[in-house]
Amino acid sequence: MITLNNMKKAFFIAMTASTLTACLGGDKNTELASLGETGENPGTGGSGGSGGSGGGGSVESCPTGTVEVALGTGAACQVSGTLTSDLTLTSGNTYVLNGKVTVGQETNSDGTGGTRAELTIEPGVTVAGLNANSFLVISRGSSIDASGSASQPIIFTSAAEILRGVNATPIALNEGNTAEWGGIVVNGLAPINGCASGICEAAAEGDAGNYGGADAADSSGTMRYVQVKYAGNIITDDDELNGIAFGGVGSGTTLDYIHVHNGADDGVEFFGGTANIKHLVITGADDDSLDWTKGWRGKAQHVLVMQNDNQPASDQGIEADNNGSDNDATPYAQPTLANVTLIGGNTQGDIGMLLREGTGAKIYNTVVAGFLDFCLDIDQASTYARRDGADGITIESTLLSCGTAFASDTEDGDLEAWFTGQPNNAVATSTLSSFFNGNTENTQTATDVNAIDAWFDVTDYIGAVKSNAAVDNWTLGWTYGINPNPVCPAGTTPNGAGGCIMEGVYTGNITLQSGLDYILRGKVVIGEDQGPDATAPLAGMDAGVLTIDAGVELQGEDANSFLVISRGSQILSNGTKDAPVVMTATNDAGRNLNTDTALWGGVVINGRATINGCAVGICEAAAEGDAGNYGGNDDDDDSGQLYYTVVKYAGNIITDDDELNGIAFGGVGRETEVDYVQVHNGADDGVEFFGGTVRVKHLVVTGSDDDSIDWTKGWRGAIQHAVVVQNDEQLASDQGIEADNNGSDNDAAPFAQPLLSNITLVGGDTNGDIGILLREGTGAKIINVVTEGFNDFCLDLDQASTYSRRDSATPGEGITITSTYLSCGTSYASDTEDGDLQTWFEGQDDNDTGVTTLSAPAGGSHAYINGTNENAVDATDPATLGTWFDATDYIGAVENSGSNWTEGWTVWLNE
Repeated sequence: MITLNNMKKAFFIAMTASTLTACLGGDKNTELASLGETGENPGTGGSGGSGGSGGGGSVESCPTGTVEVALGTGAACQVSGTLTSDLTLTSGNTYVLNGKVTVGQETNSDGTGGTRAELTIEPGVTVAGLNANSFLVISRGSSIDASGSASQPIIFTSAAEILRGVNATPIALNEGNTAEWGGIVVNGLAPINGCASGICEAAAEGDAGNYGGADAADSSGTMRYVQVKYAGNIITDDDELNGIAFGGVGSGTTLDYIHVHNGADDGVEFFGGTANIKHLVITGADDDSLDWTKGWRGKAQHVLVMQNDNQPASDQGIEADNNGSDNDATPYAQPTLANVTLIGGNTQGDIGMLLREGTGAKIYNTVVAGFLDFCLDIDQASTYARRDGADGITIESTLLSCGTAFASDTEDGDLEAWFTGQPNNAVATSTLSSFFNGNTENTQTATDVNAIDAWFDVTDYIGAVKSNAAVDNWTLGWTYGINPNPVCPAGTTPNGAGGCIMEGVYTGNITLQSGLDYILRGKVVIGEDQGPDATAPLAGMDAGVLTIDAGVELQGEDANSFLVISRGSQILSNGTKDAPVVMTATNDAGRNLNTDTALWGGVVINGRATINGCAVGICEAAAEGDAGNYGGNDDDDDSGQLYYTVVKYAGNIITDDDELNGIAFGGVGRETEVDYVQVHNGADDGVEFFGGTVRVKHLVVTGSDDDSIDWTKGWRGAIQHAVVVQNDEQLASDQGIEADNNGSDNDAAPFAQPLLSNITLVGGDTNGDIGILLREGTGAKIINVVTEGFNDFCLDLDQASTYSRRDSATPGEGITITSTYLSCGTSYASDTEDGDLQTWFEGQDDNDTGVTTLSAPAGGSHAYINGTNENAVDATDPATLGTWFDATDYIGAVENSGSNWTEGWTVWLNE
């Protein structure tokens, strides 16, 4: 089909080709210089670039076999025709491909005949295709040695890019340039399918010669640290040049660290063969990103695909065939892929993985996110038939995150049931930050692919890039425009010292990229309050989404500076274990982890889940600190996510009844995801829940200067895996847990009834009052808890309304404590209003008192890891509380030093 977009591309290609050809034949110092000034997007990079020099630069000495020509305001060495002897493209020059450049005269399919040649390209060299009809072919039997380095990649691009000026600070997914030259075709002697008898061979697209043979171990050379930009040529619907086409390329070829950007057709296509590839990046393919056919049986690991909304024909992340003319042709396509991330565009892109026309595949440790049609599709009965065969389809340890996960046009069987029936597969919401894994990806169980095949690197994660830590981010330094220098987002003000000042209210999407610090000045609000009714947001009020990349530091300028997430808006804090998000005060490096507190205000998240305290209507309340309203009618409300997030030195005691905490969750709903969060040295409570239904896993609260975990106004959420350690330098330390239903009306509904499991509460040596204080009518189900070292007592129940909950027959109102170990000087409060607290506690299953044997981690000074006495207590199965809970068979937060989930991302606790 000829589209308007393709017509525009064809017109530009024709104009560029004719103009450049004319210029190369004329005065190189005048005609080409003129083109560099007046051509398509002159001096702009076509996408906001710096403009560069508008030419090829100087030429040191063109190698024998090339010719010096003008290129814009500079010069280059031109390569053309067929190379029948070896050629080295030396550093210091720019090279131009004029027309089809062929390395060697192809051999026969059995390797005989022809003239073999090798093209060597030195690190840092740029090779530019003159126009869409200019491309590079490595003939069957010949080879390429393009061995760049991380600091000096070899760049294949277009003359058009050089003439308009190379973009100095590119953002790859902002660019629309494509089809500016033909690309690269590598033809080899490895087997392909599609022939009835004899050694199978086929004609490459684009009149690029033949490929295929009988040597699976054939070598076509090396491509390492290579960029290929703006390539491809749609000659006809069935004859297309890709970014790179590997035809019958053998396993002796080395392919590693290759980035193909904005190809007009497929990014990389394998036509049969056995080639293996590692560290492949494909951005902005204007058809499929990774494509295979004709029986490819190679391997690929560390593959990153990102679609570009500026490429309107973007299609599949992976499109995979065995053979379109004969689905059962042999050898069958059976590649093995591991550690792949496929990311669809916001407006472009169809299917994440399309397996069809009889292909097999073994796919492990993969993330598929954001494709508009669906994440996974298997087409044709012949492909379905491969699912359980020796040459079949395996998909393991794979996460799908698309609006629709599975195609519904399956020819045979239930695709969803088949996918979820394989090991470690999941359909869940991705937490990718850019292309880096987030918490959801890094908590999926990975397959040990090295144990399957030693060719694969050892990895313990799914997806292509584990985190944005330099040790994990293998894309740094050599790729094009996917790790751009961060800039202060719109609405913030650069402070001139690598920071961005945030003030006021932000609506829409705002992303805090790693590499910059962000300073909160005063109350910073994400989104305008959209009201309590999720079904009828307030008119004229705009929501906001704050996305925070892993490793970002957000700094409060003073005690009056704090962050508020309004009702109807979201925070997406995407920290990882290796690169947590840190929310702290300015000059964090100069702060004292033991003594500093109340240096900034903290975080307030307001949601629309139900709270109590209102006589009629949808209940809402004003958050402390003038932080807006919270509460509503949606217990499934979603205020976003907090993953691997550390909040330090927060809190502000404005008055005795108006206090900012480390994190305040006001009416936050259960669809909000909170996992691996620490609050350290908060001036008031560490974490406080004001009603709502939010649930938290892997919570650490250290050094709170009031209560560590606090709830009121009918909180009905959950906590599992929580460590509380008090700090004697915080003189106002109070309770480990202080729990109310409602201080003004102990019987207000909905009743506070949270579910708690696997918690360790450690008091201070000189400060700290009560381990667990339940009062003012709260209910709770508490299991598998260790409470140690509190100076008043371990357990206290206050008010008759709270005692009345102990044996309540009304669902959702009772207090249960089981499998809990108390170790304080005094275990029980003596001011109980009704009944014998000790008798009640010891009468429940598996409760006990005694001396703890908690230990500190290696190198740490704070003891919170179970010892012999804690692990001797019979645990209650958390499944009794619900399916949200992880299975555990121990009490306390951390069973032993080998399972210390607090290590690597928290502060103070392990120091």
